[in-house]
Amino acid sequence: MKRVLQALLCLALSALVMAGLLAAALLHSLPTDGIHVTVDGESWTLPALQVGHWLVATACLLVVGLVLAVVVPCALMVGVGVPLLMAALAIGIAVAVALLAAGLMLSPVLLLAGLLWLVWRLLERRPKPPQAPAEATIRG
Repeated sequence: MKRVLQALLCLALSALVMAGLLAAALLHSLPTDGIHVTVDGESWTLPALQVGHWLVATACLLVVGLVLAVVVPCALMVGVGVPLLMAALAIGIAVAVALLAAGLMLSPVLLLAGLLWLVWRLLERRPKPPQAPAEATIRG
């Protein structure tokens, strides 16, 4: 199981590196002389990107990567893990209450069974046969 987890971790890390390389390739393949964007029939022309723009775009990509790596797993943990934990606690409490109720209802039977077992153990003991006293012998 340990090797499977290591293989999955290596696969996930390589996918992350490949996604980063793909994002960098897409970012550097953008034309630097002006970008023409059309949304719902409206057109905009963006000015040429300077060094500062590239730094801001890179910083934004890093922030997005950090959010995806930290915030999304935390949100999933809170959104899925907490309800599962609460359901497990509710089921555990219900089972504990049922076992306590069964123990209270069966306590006279358990007490009688314990007394019968104790009597049986006491009656089972037989006196040990007497042993002959040990004799001292000297061999020489």
